[in-house]
Amino acid sequence: MLHKLLFNGMITLLILEISMNLKAEAKQKYSLIKTFCIASLKSKLNIKDKQKKKEISHFTCDCFLEKYKSGSSMKSSRFYCKNKAAEKYNL
Repeated sequence: MLHKLLFNGMITLLILEISMNLKAEAKQKYSLIKTFCIASLKSKLNIKDKQKKKEISHFTCDCFLEKYKSGSSMKSSRFYCKNKAAEKYNL
């Protein structure tokens, strides 16, 4: 009985450890995607106002990540958020 309890406890801890590592890796992956997204948008936007450029790129990349995380493809997430940003910021 004690062996079963100890074994189940160890398995539970192992599963929790694996799940925490996966969450950390996902967070790091999304952070990297957002960094590249922002850099890419800033280089493509023909706007002189740096603050406006920053605001637009952060809005668009946050939108993209939310759509992508929710299960949309990269292409449809990009298209949707590009249109949302264009609508919001009159681009």
